Amino acid sequence: MKRFFWPALVAALVFLGLARRTEAQPAYALRSANDCGTCHVEPTDWANPELKDRLCSLNCTTCHLSPAGGGLRTPSGLYYGRESVPWFGHRPSEKAAPRENPTNGGYDFLKGFSGWAPGQTPSSSVEDRYGNIDPDPKFVAGADLRAMAYFPLGEGDYASVFPMQADLYGAARLSRHLQAYVDVGLYSSRSTFALDEENQATRPSALDYLKVDELFVKYDRLPYNGYVRAGRLAPTYGWRIPDHTSFIRRDLGFGETRSWFGVEAGLNPNYPYANVALFYQGLDFWPGETSARGFGASASAGVRELGWQAGGNVHVLKLADGGLDLAVGPQWGVNWNPVVYLGELDYRRLGDGEGSATGSLFAYHELQWLFHRGLAAKLKYDWMDPSLDYKDDHLNRVAVGVDVAPYTSFELEPQYRRTWRGGGFFATGGELASHEVIVMAHGWF
Repeated sequence: MKRFFWPALVAALVFLGLARRTEAQPAYALRSANDCGTCHVEPTDWANPELKDRLCSLNCTTCHLSPAGGGLRTPSGLYYGRESVPWFGHRPSEKAAPRENPTNGGYDFLKGFSGWAPGQTPSSSVEDRYGNIDPDPKFVAGADLRAMAYFPLGEGDYASVFPMQADLYGAARLSRHLQAYVDVGLYSSRSTFALDEENQATRPSALDYLKVDELFVKYDRLPYNGYVRAGRLAPTYGWRIPDHTSFIRRDLGFGETRSWFGVEAGLNPNYPYANVALFYQGLDFWPGETSARGFGASASAGVRELGWQAGGNVHVLKLADGGLDLAVGPQWGVNWNPVVYLGELDYRRLGDGEGSATGSLFAYHELQWLFHRGLAAKLKYDWMDPSLDYKDDHLNRVAVGVDVAPYTSFELEPQYRRTWRGGGFFATGGELASHEVIVMAHGWF
């Protein structure tokens, strides 16, 4: 292990220097209630729009063009990512005209919202509300390159550095209500950059990893922040956390390779939300398609208040072999500045098309403490029982780490992770399955 550590670290730093952009961060959606300037403009005379015209909803659609979260950012998302996330760097507010009364608004779980009072000035008429960021671009592009350095602390595995994501995004505003969006990228393989020469695999060509995750047109800017989109879509089920190895993502069936063809409609006013989708998946000719053939439906609904969020999700997939895949469960979150907490609980029933089915349970908890802008401590707990018919086959995973955003458009996330099989609550008496140190890095534009 030691002889691979320093080569791995050097390779990681060189490779990660190229990284751009991150996936969706649900904790940011919860925490954004504490940074009112993302949605509201100063001074204190901004006009409070009618309910049907309000855009802030404390969810993924505020910061991302895709309702599923992740990918290309909206002007609000760019502003939040550059203004509120990094420790150091140039902030868009530096390019904005001086305000007469620049009092910061804020939210406190016990005291509520304070700092701004509605006035008469429509926010859309303030041309520099996002500083040097175009508030309504006709064309926009971005990229996301993410990588990981993996250092196992047990026997039988090897250190490695590998790309997790390499995506390019583009969007065009075709009319006031119509927008086109595309997400094209490459899949990754840990074996591609294995640091142990004996375990290096033959490297396939880049075309073997080509994928098109999302390609859709969206009819948006409807009353109550409504939209309809059709094409290649990413699912909107549950918390779309950046760690796609989490049990509630990959093992539940919503990993990084999951997309489908369909139509989706949603509403996101202050503060309830709802969306429903009909879809078909499994077209073998589509670049990056890995899902089994079938058709289904999904729906999500809930409420996103300034201090808390609660909702539910349901997903039904009828497979071509006759099997039925059902997933259902609640999700929730709390914003108690400087602490945010999010959780999810899911039940999955997967039928094999021959009359038998396997029931599974999944749970996820994440606690973040924002010590300083650009520095947050993180504690995560993953739990999965892959089959309710068997005893002691469940898995517990605990991870501790930090999210560090030292400079604009760049973030690092080192963490230590342990996984146990079986045992009691929080893995007491369980068998250690793995423990490792991982370092993820990404930047974005």
